[in-house]
Amino acid sequence: MSKIDNYCDFEDSLKGHELKDYSSIEQFQGYFDNIAKYIFGNVAIVIDEGKNRTIYYLEEIEFYYNNLSKEKIDSAKGVKGKNATEEEKRYIYHFSCTYRRDKEANQLFWHYSGVDICFQSFMDRNCYGGILIRSLTKEYIDNKGKVARELIAGPLRCSNELMNQSVLLNCVPHIEEIKCSKDRIVDVNSIGSTIRQGIETRYKDVLESIYNEKDRKNYKFPFFCYFIKKEENEWKSAKYGSIPEKRANYIRSIS
Repeated sequence: MSKIDNYCDFEDSLKGHELKDYSSIEQFQGYFDNIAKYIFGNVAIVIDEGKNRTIYYLEEIEFYYNNLSKEKIDSAKGVKGKNATEEEKRYIYHFSCTYRRDKEANQLFWHYSGVDICFQSFMDRNCYGGILIRSLTKEYIDNKGKVARELIAGPLRCSNELMNQSVLLNCVPHIEEIKCSKDRIVDVNSIGSTIRQGIETRYKDVLESIYNEKDRKNYKFPFFCYFIKKEENEWKSAKYGSIPEKRANYIRSIS
């Protein structure tokens, strides 16, 4: 896990020139698998203010990307949608739920659902997206001068934590490729992938509205949410109701 295959570094992987032309869930799945495996062991969000340096390791993330023109989205909705194929409807459902943004790769982007690490935006092609931060481990020096860790679970909790800590320390959070401790490396050897909370978890309504009866039996959802596997009590101690392991029928291991 020392590098991301095919890329110079993490930021280069987020420039995603291939993403502009991808047209299937399988293509995106492989791309996101590759990045996710690297992120958990080598990337952190850092708020650095001298002795108050605070490191946030990522524990759970979700990928979102849109490379669809407005015309293509509109063509599969409403009355015009009657002319769209089932495959087009599926694709549009999974990829048009991304907040629009015009950002450089590796920037943080706050929105109504939390905060993203951004892919490079290509607005001339209507291509943009990011990695929603769903859960973090905060590592800092406590009042006794010892290293302390705290699991922060839930996208809005993560967003609030980063914003509040940056105001407290008067320092902008930034993304670093970082050498993790040995105990952290052990954890990242156990990574799971599942369906996104609040998107594919609405699968019953989706199946009824856009899939025909044959597809309902055979269709496989995209696994665009990634997490480091933990004991359920760890998630519960952070008062987290959307425990990724609970999406039991939709979990795979990627390590």
